[in-house]
Amino acid sequence: MDNSIQFRLVDVHEILNLRATELRSGKPIDSARFSGDNLSTTLHFGGFIENQLICCLTLLKQMESEIPTWQLRGMATARSWQRKGVGRSLLHFAENYLKKRYPQVKIWCNAREIAVPFYIDMGYQIVSEPFMIEGIGIHHKMEKTYL
Repeated sequence: MDNSIQFRLVDVHEILNLRATELRSGKPIDSARFSGDNLSTTLHFGGFIENQLICCLTLLKQMESEIPTWQLRGMATARSWQRKGVGRSLLHFAENYLKKRYPQVKIWCNAREIAVPFYIDMGYQIVSEPFMIEGIGIHHKMEKTYL
């Protein structure tokens, strides 16, 4: 992976185009907006090379359990940067951001079937049967807990 990639918190407007391009191909940009994107508790992260966004993800705070819980959504990497470790590095950056702030953290996501091996490799576990998200495809709920 390129060491000149910078990871940081971003505003949602900075990542919408990449989300739309990579996750909602052929659909309007509004299809890449998520309920909760503008909440003060929502965290958006981006990876940049020379000020060009190449990857992104969003963490939405959930009130699911006693452990601070976050839903991972909208993880996307620009096509030319896929399979180069950029998404892995961004996810580590986001996880470390949470771990520095909370002694216990749970992160969960609805992973596209094609992304399940990536999340397993990142330490996430499948916690559901496969299910369909209309217009997107088969998913599995996956989670990772830091205690």
